[in-house]
Amino acid sequence: MFKVPSRFLTVLCAFAVSASAAVDQCKPIGWATRSGRTTTEFNVTGGGNATPIVVKTFADLQKYAKDSSPRVIYIDGTLGSGWSGRTGDRLNITGSNKTIIGLKPGTVLKAPIHISKASNIIVRNIVIQGPGSNAEQAWDNLTIENNGSKNIWIDHCEFWDGQDGNADVVKGADNVTFTWCIFGYKKKSSHNLSNLIGSSDNEPESEGKLNVTYMFNWWQAANQRKPRCRYGNVHVVNNLLTGNASITNGTDVLGVSAGHMCKVRTERNVFINEANPIYTGNANGTGVNEVIDNIFTNCSGNTRGTGTSFTPPYDYTSFMLKANEVEAAVKANAGATLKSPTECDANYVEPEPPTPDKQYQAEKGVITGGVSESSNAGYHGDGYVNFDKGGDVVVKVKVDTAGQYKLDIDFSNGSSEVRSLTVSAGIDTATTSFKVTGGWTVWETAEVLVNLAAGENAVKFATVGGNDGPNIDQFDVTLVKAAEVKPDTSKDSTENPPVSIFAKTVPVVKQGIYRISIFDTKGSLMRRLNVESSKVGDVSAMTRGLPAGLYVMQLKSASVERRKFVTVK
Repeated sequence: MFKVPSRFLTVLCAFAVSASAAVDQCKPIGWATRSGRTTTEFNVTGGGNATPIVVKTFADLQKYAKDSSPRVIYIDGTLGSGWSGRTGDRLNITGSNKTIIGLKPGTVLKAPIHISKASNIIVRNIVIQGPGSNAEQAWDNLTIENNGSKNIWIDHCEFWDGQDGNADVVKGADNVTFTWCIFGYKKKSSHNLSNLIGSSDNEPESEGKLNVTYMFNWWQAANQRKPRCRYGNVHVVNNLLTGNASITNGTDVLGVSAGHMCKVRTERNVFINEANPIYTGNANGTGVNEVIDNIFTNCSGNTRGTGTSFTPPYDYTSFMLKANEVEAAVKANAGATLKSPTECDANYVEPEPPTPDKQYQAEKGVITGGVSESSNAGYHGDGYVNFDKGGDVVVKVKVDTAGQYKLDIDFSNGSSEVRSLTVSAGIDTATTSFKVTGGWTVWETAEVLVNLAAGENAVKFATVGGNDGPNIDQFDVTLVKAAEVKPDTSKDSTENPPVSIFAKTVPVVKQGIYRISIFDTKGSLMRRLNVESSKVGDVSAMTRGLPAGLYVMQLKSASVERRKFVTVK
């Protein structure tokens, strides 16, 4: 989850912290989010909300990657038996709507990936270590090819020592994004050719296609193809390219190369120890490589571009890094480093738990006319509430946002009749019935909707009309609909000014509270605070005590959500 790319860089707009870019790493970006070469958006969800399947064998991984159902697949352990040339294990993703994620950091797949005629695909947190490159037409570590292969997001993966190449997009594939990946070589060879887009100058099925974005990636010791393209509109932005003479010495080292009918926008990248970082020898009179604000350190050969490329039809400037911030951000975050598959899942949405927890144990409340009991099995926690006639229990529930909440109440009713409870929270009261469950050890869940105020609520569960009630155990609290928050206009605007945050103006509510959540770049929650509107801009105070590094800061209220990256020094 990227939980949020990720899920995602040094950032700040209105905050008083050194920063310059923002991106939710749990959401796809770039060409993967568009339909063809248009401004029409495409929502890349992979397997979406399908129940995750954990696979521990390569056979199961292959089975689910090829079937016709939406799938979220977690890879547990090192799978595959390896390959050489075109013999051995190869993962064929031929079914659309798939999310495939390594369960742990550095999850190794001993098989190259082949995506063919499949769309809406997410691949994340996987390492593919090839056998070493050669001049034969062997399998690439990753190949995306053929018409129908589109809207594909490859994120936080590593591709090493591919035989023919590391990661190719060819033969009519379209709308592909690579983020936070490493493309590299550890073994010396004259054929360490990394990323090819378009396999031939005579590939008519690729005309108008092969649109690919590379953002926040790291090429290491690749001889050529970083990338080398034909036909597509290719965006190479905020990447790091580093040479290594012990791997590339004695071979031609060529960087970003625009070939036949390809337009490349090479923007705010960092090239270190690279020969010919911008290579124009493949242009064939039709290739264009527009070079914008890159940094070249200890590089030889050409660094100048040719012509004007294209304007990307997706947003990226609001989170693009300055070139001098790229090296540190990419080195810190690229690769299969995500701690769990849910840090940045396919449809990451920040959860809405109450504080401190979304689960409450009824028996922890103040019981009047009843007891906390544990004699009937099947409960959670320390026990459950057994009401006397006319009894009640009051549980303190704290939420950050005012609104309508769903309470899922675990209960048992071993009697022969339906029993009822009223559920009240000061500003609202609801009555719900609890059916017969067939035994006091048989637990089911009942749902009730109740409005809660922001902050602490005394939620009361009471029997009705002097009658008995069911036994109730734990209950979950989930926000259904936030209450509408309107700007305070009771005073002059100079006394209650808006706060400019995350590059947008947020109306400030009088004495309003914003929830600030701070995550590390792997998606782990580092700190959560409730901050008065007047103090929202004091980022240094909110990040004080955190280790130096890059963080994602989320601001959230009932009506506003913003995310930015911030740097703590």
